[in-house]
Amino acid sequence: MKKDLWVNNFSVHRSGYQLGAPVLYGIINTQKILFGAKKPMALKNYFMVFEGPDMVKAIHKKKEVRKLIETTIKEIFQNPKKLDRIHKETYKLNAQYFSHAKSCSKVDLKNIGDKELGRIYLKLIEWQERAHQHALATTWYLDSDGEDFSKLLIEKTKEFCQASGTKINFADAFSILTTSTRKTLATLEETESLEILRIILKDKKAKNIFINLRDYRSIPSGLSENISMAIKKHFKKWKWLAFNYMGPAYEIDFFLHMWSDLAKQKFDVAEEIKKKNDWAGKIRDQKTKIIKGLGIGKKWRGIYNIAADVVNLKGYRKEVCFHGFYVMDAMLREMAKRLNLARSQMYLLTFQEIGDIFLKGKKVDVNKINKRNGFTILDYKKGKIRVFTGNKAKKYYSSVNIEKVIIDKNIKELLGTCACSGHAKGTVKIINEVREMNKMKKGNVMVSHTTFPNLVPAMKMASAIITEDGGMTCHAAIVARELGRPCITGIKIATKVLKDGDLVEIDADNGIVKIIKK
Repeated sequence: MKKDLWVNNFSVHRSGYQLGAPVLYGIINTQKILFGAKKPMALKNYFMVFEGPDMVKAIHKKKEVRKLIETTIKEIFQNPKKLDRIHKETYKLNAQYFSHAKSCSKVDLKNIGDKELGRIYLKLIEWQERAHQHALATTWYLDSDGEDFSKLLIEKTKEFCQASGTKINFADAFSILTTSTRKTLATLEETESLEILRIILKDKKAKNIFINLRDYRSIPSGLSENISMAIKKHFKKWKWLAFNYMGPAYEIDFFLHMWSDLAKQKFDVAEEIKKKNDWAGKIRDQKTKIIKGLGIGKKWRGIYNIAADVVNLKGYRKEVCFHGFYVMDAMLREMAKRLNLARSQMYLLTFQEIGDIFLKGKKVDVNKINKRNGFTILDYKKGKIRVFTGNKAKKYYSSVNIEKVIIDKNIKELLGTCACSGHAKGTVKIINEVREMNKMKKGNVMVSHTTFPNLVPAMKMASAIITEDGGMTCHAAIVARELGRPCITGIKIATKVLKDGDLVEIDADNGIVKIIKK
C-alpha cells in the first residue's frame, strides 16, 4: 500500500520553539472552534522541522490539509454568521492579548522569584496560543495550498463583472471587495509618525536640525522639549513593530533616519496624513460603487466581508504576536541569566520545558539543548510536544513520503494569485531580511518568501511585490493594497527561480510574472 503523501505547508525563519510549539498545540483547538468539539478533526497528523531557531518546514498530510481547506470553505458558505462570530472573537482576543502583554512589560522581572517568572511567561504563552490560533483555519490554512478561497472569489468576481455589462475591472473589484476598512497597527504607527514629522517641519530650528542630521544614534540636542518628548514617546510605543519572532526591535536610528530623509524632500505632510485618515472612507465608497455596479446580493456581500476580515485578521494577529514576542523576549533574557544559558538557547526550549524548569525545578540539560542546533523535529502527541534530534529525527523524517517539488529554472513565466491588481515592469530584488533592504531601489520588483512589517520600507519602493506565501491573506497582500502596488502571491518557487537583476513584467490582474531577461 502506497504511503500517504505529506507536504510542506509553511516555514518561518528565526521563529524559535516559542512560536512552533504553541502552534502545534493550537492546531487542534482552532479546528474545535470552527467545527465543534464533537466533530472529527480534519488535520490530525503534522510535525515541524527545525534547524536551530529556523522552522524550515511544517509538514502535514496532504489529504488532511485538503480536507481542512474544503471543510472551511464549506463552513464559510453554509454558516457565515458563525464565521463572522469567530472573527469578532479573534479581534477581541488579540486586543486582550496585546493589553496583557503590555501589562507584562511593566513587571520588574529582576525582582520576582523563579516561580512567579515562570507563571507570567506561561500566562503570556497561553494568551499567544488563544489569540493567534483562534481563527487559524481561515487566517492561514484556507489559502495555504493552492489559494482555493482567493481563486474562488476571483472567478466569482469575473462572473459578476461579465454579467453586469459594466467596464469594472474584475481584479480591481476583487482587491477592493476583499479589503477591510480596519487600519493595521503599522498604519496607525505611520500616521502618528507623520504627525511628528509635521511638528518637526513647523519648527524652523527642528527642521534645520533634521535636514542636516548625520548622527542617528540618539535624539539630537537643540530640539524643543515638546518635540523631544514626542519622539521618545513614539519610539517607546512602536519600537516592537519590527521585532517579528526573535528580534531585533527598532532602534531610535530607524525613526530619526526616516524623519531626516522626509524632511529633505518636497513632501506634503498634511496631504499624506489626509490620505491616511481618508483611506477607510475611500475604500467604503469604492465598495459601495462596485457592489451597486455589479449587482452583488446580500449573500455574496457577506462572503466578501468575511474575506476582508480574513485578510485583515492575518495581519493584525501577526502584529499583536510580534508585540507579544517582544515582551516575551525580556522574560527569556532574564531566564537565560538565571540558568546561565545564552538567549539563543532559550529559543530552543518548548514552553512546556520552560514551565517544568521554573515551576517544578527541573534541571537544564545543556547538551540536549545544543543538539537542537542541528536537524530537529517537533511533533504533538497526547498533549505533549515531543522533540527529536540526531538519528531519531532523521529516521522520523525518512519514514514519511514527502512531496518532491521539481523546479525548472529555465521557466519563462510564473503563475500565482492576484492579491492586488495592476501592471508593472522592473528589476527583481530578493528581499527576505532587513539587512537585504539596502539593495532595494525605487521601481524594483520586490520578491520575498514572505513579508513582515520590518520590510515595509522596501515594499514602499517597489513597483510590484511577489511572494511565495499564498493568497489574499498574506501580509504582502494587505500592505500592497494600502500602498496601491500590484501584488502576486502564492508563487511557491519565486525565490528559487528569480534572482537579483532579472527583468520581469507583472500582470497582477491575471497573476502572471513574465521573465523578460535573466
